[in-house]
Amino acid sequence: MGSIDTEGKKYMSNNAIFADAFNYLLYDGEEVIKADRLKEVDTTEITVPYGNNARLPVQKYRDLLKLWNAKEDDNAIYVLLGSELQGHVHYGMPVKNGLYDMIGYSKQVEESRRSYKRKEKGNDPSGDGEAELIAEEGVLKIKLTSDEFLSGLRKGDKLIPIITAVIYLGDTPWDGPRSLFEMLDVSDERLYRFLNDYKLNLISPVDMSENDFVKFHTDLGFAMKVIKHQEKDVDEVIRETNHRKIDRDTAFFLNGTVNLGLEYVEKEGGIDMCTSMDRKYKEKEVTGAIEAYRDCDITDNEIIEKVIKKYDVTKEYVLELLSLQKA
Repeated sequence: MGSIDTEGKKYMSNNAIFADAFNYLLYDGEEVIKADRLKEVDTTEITVPYGNNARLPVQKYRDLLKLWNAKEDDNAIYVLLGSELQGHVHYGMPVKNGLYDMIGYSKQVEESRRSYKRKEKGNDPSGDGEAELIAEEGVLKIKLTSDEFLSGLRKGDKLIPIITAVIYLGDTPWDGPRSLFEMLDVSDERLYRFLNDYKLNLISPVDMSENDFVKFHTDLGFAMKVIKHQEKDVDEVIRETNHRKIDRDTAFFLNGTVNLGLEYVEKEGGIDMCTSMDRKYKEKEVTGAIEAYRDCDITDNEIIEKVIKKYDVTKEYVLELLSLQKA
């Protein structure tokens, strides 16, 4: 998981890739979320968990969290978009993501509470039984009721919605729960009316249909297809998609997640996948020839001469492959 976690976070942190993933998830590929409307947010969440007798705060980290300013006309509409990358199925994912989201909402309430500062106004001059509390919001003074002050929110205050996506990069279908209800042991179905569910928003290449890959507008779609078909020859996927060149970040993301074992040569317009695949297969062919020659009663120098002549490669290249075989 280490390589997937590192390369995946780095790759998905790109706003264009991040927006592409969420446009696929939320809008079936329609380009509603714009990369330039996304802003990185601190992923640290702090909470005091239930059952912690010492009430020691627990620090948790999301993989990625971005604030989307979904501006409509002259109104700013904000949505927090979070992503969790998984290289393996996590059978407690609904609880994990639900915790992240609820901590996020709790954090918003606490920040709202801090933004209101109490000003003493004496006793209850109105006679309505409510203390008069004043909050300062910049230079604007706002009168709060006692209920609002205790809540940390005014009656009309709203929270920023939070949407979390699980991006699963494994090579087998997701067989874990996709909702909290699937994890509960409930024998009396009448209880469901009083239970709150939490469902996963899952992006899983292995579970995608072939029509889904064209809904992406960056090289993320090609990466998802390679991940789905990583058990078959990748060059076949390249030919099927007519996808010769990809950007550098996608190339290294695939090497880290699928372990293609490719050496990339960057050219104008991106990395040529066909050239990279040719190198890989040529190396396999040359390595096979060296192994065959070594079974014969000939010296290393004779092997080097034969391989250079047959495959038009350098002496240094053959020496490197020879040394790897002897290691």
